[in-house]
Amino acid sequence: MREVRLPGNLSTVPATAPVLTALRAQAPGLLHVVDPYKVPLAEAVEKSRAVADLGHPALLVGSTDNAAFDRQVVPYVAELRERTDLPLVLHFPSIPGRGAPLCPGAAAVLVHAVPNSVRSFFVSGGLTATVRAATALGQDGPELLRSASFAFGSDGKTHEAVGAPPTVQDGAELPRLVAAVAAADFDLAYLLYRHGRVPEAVLRAYRRGLAPQQLLFVGGGVTSYRQVREYHDCGVDWVVVGNGLETADWRETLRRLSGRPGDRAGDPAAHPTLAAELQRGLRRPVRTDLPGRQAYATNVGRLHELLPAVVAPATSAEEVAHVLRTTRAAGTPVAVRGSGHSFGLQGLSDGGVLIVGEPGDPGVRLRDEGTAEVSARAPWYAAEMALNAQGRSIPVLTNHLTVSIGGTLSVGGYGEGTIRYGGQVDLVERFRLILPDGQARWCSPVESPELFRYGIGSLGQLGVLDRVVLRTVDYQRHTTIATRRHPSLTALVGSIGWLAEEQRSPVDLFSAQHYEGGFIATYGMRGDGPLPPQLRRQTETRVEADWPLRSMRESRRNPADPSVHFIWADYCLSLPAAAEFARFLDAEILPSPGYREGAGRLLMLGVHRPEQRPGVPFTPAAGLRGLAVGFGLYFSVPRGDGAGVARVQGLHRQVLAECLALGGRPYLAGWYDLDEADLQSMYGADLAAVRRLRRELDPHGLFNPGLLA
Repeated sequence: MREVRLPGNLSTVPATAPVLTALRAQAPGLLHVVDPYKVPLAEAVEKSRAVADLGHPALLVGSTDNAAFDRQVVPYVAELRERTDLPLVLHFPSIPGRGAPLCPGAAAVLVHAVPNSVRSFFVSGGLTATVRAATALGQDGPELLRSASFAFGSDGKTHEAVGAPPTVQDGAELPRLVAAVAAADFDLAYLLYRHGRVPEAVLRAYRRGLAPQQLLFVGGGVTSYRQVREYHDCGVDWVVVGNGLETADWRETLRRLSGRPGDRAGDPAAHPTLAAELQRGLRRPVRTDLPGRQAYATNVGRLHELLPAVVAPATSAEEVAHVLRTTRAAGTPVAVRGSGHSFGLQGLSDGGVLIVGEPGDPGVRLRDEGTAEVSARAPWYAAEMALNAQGRSIPVLTNHLTVSIGGTLSVGGYGEGTIRYGGQVDLVERFRLILPDGQARWCSPVESPELFRYGIGSLGQLGVLDRVVLRTVDYQRHTTIATRRHPSLTALVGSIGWLAEEQRSPVDLFSAQHYEGGFIATYGMRGDGPLPPQLRRQTETRVEADWPLRSMRESRRNPADPSVHFIWADYCLSLPAAAEFARFLDAEILPSPGYREGAGRLLMLGVHRPEQRPGVPFTPAAGLRGLAVGFGLYFSVPRGDGAGVARVQGLHRQVLAECLALGGRPYLAGWYDLDEADLQSMYGADLAAVRRLRRELDPHGLFNPGLLA
């Protein structure tokens, strides 16, 4: 197999790559491809609107045929572009001597390289020709999505079009193929099985082997939501559906494949005057149609469904300010949503206006003192990749890198790096907050210090984060990893006391999880330096590339499953109390039928010396001293299983009561059942202060109501 090297560097997403940014930020999901040789233009227009209503980020326009591209496809795309705001992505094989065919109106083009082709043009020549043609178009050129593409099984049409035999599905050739794709500058791998299913083992081999920034696409023969879910569960980022929607009832099929069957009737329409006024200040269209609002009626927990009257997508600080001023003038409640990775009623609006922060480019600005200013609307993943390209890194990353920076900072943000650096809120030096009246204000320990104290970690009660200045560290490509196994949670907690013996954590990374009936602890040192002496015995060690990014992919796709209620909560305690808490979990929770029936998982993190940042009072480690330990208890229950939900919530109430009795705190990012007495006991004067600020900034109580309000 030939080595494939492409021009450019994909270590970060450039500012001119909005389609790739959206695909990375919104994965996993479904993409529909319309064939311009088979689908009438009017139907394509309807389909573009339907997929936009369901929140899909783009519409593919493509076919294995492209002989009549200039005569038929070019005017088709031009007309379709005039009648939809959805980005159009071309999806055709390259033409010898020309490359992937391009045309006006396309936001992007999938440029297919076929590494196992017997014709050199399809291995790399088509890519080179396409890059040359797109460059000649200048600013009018489409975004290039560089794809390593493979066809499986009996597919004579595709094999003939690109000069490739059926792709191997097992044996020694598979890992070599995956490694070659990971090493080359591809944005994605595209696996097509027109008349069958790409095997699970193949999908998992690609997901494990691809570089962290590379996406995995799968297409061919998808006709059911079960197939979509199974592909996502194997690590697929985007499932491409074509023929499955070339039917008379394609609308219902599309909704079913997207995980949103059925419809709700009798819903009151949004006030047209308010929607029109909001639209005047927004680049993207407001959503007042029922499907468009239903797409934002629940969050990742899926325990509540609240239907907003208007969904207002905001791409800038000016647009957020416009929505806030307009809703205040109209006396309409307004709520704020980032990626929707929240629980309870967070990120939902019941009949009001819902601001949805559109991810976009992170807009990274490095500063001399080792800090970086980033957009709060961007996902952490995009910010980290952009920083890596400039030799810097965010030292604390959570398990979900596609969530928005502002959304995570509204609750705290904890991960493997928390053992040394605290939460992501502890990295914040300064931030720009858009207040409920639309004014923007920079906040720091010396600029609006009270807003700095309460403006993050407090569920977004005082405003919308716009820009954030974070402390960063030198980017280290490699991480030395050590793992140690323990028979029980109690034994694990009893083994980590040495982490608290020094003023500064002796390791850079730490996490642990329930694994094969016991527990496995993972320790990491950035770079390839030596491990602490305590880890040089009874551990398995290795050196990993891009570990912080790879290790956080584990649960990235699960929250997209609309058939499941996710009931997650985290609890934080000081080390002495954590030992007692671990004994309680070992004895009462882990052996319980509810833990097993709720598909329970338990993760653990360490927070070293959290008193370094006592100024974020609503975070779970605030006020704790020495080494603190966080316990994450995560359940998933089939949607609609009321008895299962009640069972799991009962377990969480037991765990919360034990946590509070031992002097610990819950993490407000998850599901919790706290009453006013609990809030007063934990937060006292800080709760009174944030409520006073809310009354001053939002006298009519219209902005982002929540637990602390």
